[in-house]
Amino acid sequence: MRLKPAQLTNHLQRQGFAPLYLLTGDEPLQMMECADILRTFARHQGFTERIVLTVETGFDWSLLDKEANTLSLFAQRRLLEIRLGNKSPGNEGTKALIAYANKLPTDTVLLITADKLDASKQKTKWFTTLDKQGIVIQVWPIDVSQLPGWIAQRLNQYGFQASPEAINLIAERSEGHLLACAQEIHKLHLLYGAGRLETAQVLEAVADSARFEVFNWVDTVLAGDKQRSVRQLQGLRAEGVEPVLVAWALNKEIRNLSQITYALKTGQRQEQLFKTYRIWQSRKNAVSSAIKRHPQPSRWQQFLQEMVQIDRMIKGVEKGNPWDELQLLCLRVAGVNLFAPQSVF
Repeated sequence: MRLKPAQLTNHLQRQGFAPLYLLTGDEPLQMMECADILRTFARHQGFTERIVLTVETGFDWSLLDKEANTLSLFAQRRLLEIRLGNKSPGNEGTKALIAYANKLPTDTVLLITADKLDASKQKTKWFTTLDKQGIVIQVWPIDVSQLPGWIAQRLNQYGFQASPEAINLIAERSEGHLLACAQEIHKLHLLYGAGRLETAQVLEAVADSARFEVFNWVDTVLAGDKQRSVRQLQGLRAEGVEPVLVAWALNKEIRNLSQITYALKTGQRQEQLFKTYRIWQSRKNAVSSAIKRHPQPSRWQQFLQEMVQIDRMIKGVEKGNPWDELQLLCLRVAGVNLFAPQSVF
């Protein structure tokens, strides 16, 4: 069964928990909020134990069967999470997931989270089995034309009545990133409380955070402004921004540029690709500079491999300081000729 993110709360209230959920997509805010809805509902329903399995290279899929058939000494109801990320289950994982789905344990809910699954992956046996036996929630990015409506709805949840100009300013400031929108709206609520929200208030609040905002930093890196990119990154770290958010923002742009540069090599037009990948007008110069500096798709693939290692550091799987590695990588992307680390792959 398929559900849209907006349908999840109503589904839970009317039909209760299903035994299995697959949450997939590449828009982090909606992914996080859907997962939080499920976790909160689980607590309210007496699922007092939560077990998290993160799939990495060499992951032992027998753990799924072991956890499914192990009686807990501390809780009668359990929420079992499998974090696939960008990994594929492979043959072992496919067998384990199908076996689990065909013999669902009682008093256990399985939540699987995964990055966006393309059409070919949705035809795999493990996906079709989960789709048949459980609930699949696919998260899609909000279309540019729908963004003002989404922002208005979010503002209403905080008790704001905002002018169209204020809404459009938030949309422009956040460049279509829902996580950035949500952070701006939360900050506006802390500053002004509920009530009428005017453009001047948004401008004042936005100016306060403009210096070290994550997505501005990414654009600085893409534009090749080396010194400023280092200052901004140090500012983000000093302000307590989680490295996972910084890494996600940079990884998303590197992945897009890997695909864009490959498409350019096949003869596709840059302007059309900018539309496809939702490169806003204010970002075109920065993205164009990055493409001119690194026109080869292989270079962006190398950057992606470095992002994998940084992600492993953030998760504690690999030794190293993710902030230091993020700074080195941002300098390489900005055009500094540094020796890249040796890949472990």
